[in-house]
Amino acid sequence: MITLAEVVLPGHPDKVCDRIADLLVDAACARDPDAMVGVEVAIHRSALVVTGCISTNPPLTADEVEAIARQGIADAGYIGIWGEPFEQLVLFTDLRLEPLTEGVRALRSISDDQAICIGYAEGGPQNRYLPVAHRRAWQAAQLLRSVDHASIGPDGKVIVAVRDEEIVGLSLSIHHVLGTPRHVLWDVASQVAAGLGLRSLRNVKINGGGDFEIGGTLGDNGLSGKKLVVDAYGPTVPIGGGAWSGKDPHKIDRVGALRARQVALRAVRRGLGNTALVSLGWTPGDAVPSNVQLEVDGVVQPVSLLGPVDWSIEGSWKVMGLGQVAFAAGADGGWFQRSAPWEFDWSVHQLGRCASPGSERLQAV
Repeated sequence: MITLAEVVLPGHPDKVCDRIADLLVDAACARDPDAMVGVEVAIHRSALVVTGCISTNPPLTADEVEAIARQGIADAGYIGIWGEPFEQLVLFTDLRLEPLTEGVRALRSISDDQAICIGYAEGGPQNRYLPVAHRRAWQAAQLLRSVDHASIGPDGKVIVAVRDEEIVGLSLSIHHVLGTPRHVLWDVASQVAAGLGLRSLRNVKINGGGDFEIGGTLGDNGLSGKKLVVDAYGPTVPIGGGAWSGKDPHKIDRVGALRARQVALRAVRRGLGNTALVSLGWTPGDAVPSNVQLEVDGVVQPVSLLGPVDWSIEGSWKVMGLGQVAFAAGADGGWFQRSAPWEFDWSVHQLGRCASPGSERLQAV
């Protein structure tokens, strides 16, 4: 059986928007860990739109929002020749920038919306307990991202086809300068293929749709929260519901999904099975999920097998140290690709040691 998975690079317009949205989350939560943030970001050409609400103390200013947006664009790789479209950036905002009131702070421990949150884990540490195709697609994207060549731009996509654990097909969409010789693109493809352990380029395709010199926001519009499958576990696992980027870590879409991942990891690491899927159902006003379900190797099992779990919003937020996490790196680096608080479970002593949350904000990846 062949399984497919795809990943996009940080310069993809959707991922530019995700990064800006999470930089706003980070800026607000750095001022107050209880900050309430719900924003969406859209971009096309040199026009950027930011909407929503940010409540923190002291409130962010419009100038700070613009500076954060510009930082996000630069962080995505749009500097030098690639940054020229943004020299005349036009920013449209419909944002409520408010102080965080004590009344709002008191409500942070209950869900302000409904949500279905999915956490999943499979296999072992060699694939970071992720579906093989999804993990291999991320590896391919990271390799393509790391290529240092003046002709290669920050946008891009990869798709892999995997049989068992072997890549049997690889498609690379490589953003490049107009007139880049074809052999340069093949050199890039060779570096990526070698990093993936492929012995030849026979099953590698580059820019199958034609030249990719018009990329980024000049080639497509972008919107935060669109890459849900890429952000989660790939196309073989349910995604639950809401997006994560642009939401503070008290919002149930985010804290619930990360807690469910952490607990699914617990199930696999404890040897309950090869795969674990944790589903949490939330309704408005819940302090704890109204429904919790555990599937191990596709069979529903008693949740009690997991041992004690504090499912509450506040408890999960504290256990994972989400008040100390900087989320923007995960927006384009993958939420489950490197070390992060939700990738560890203090109840399983075999996991080894991880730096506990402290005064410094931990990187999400």
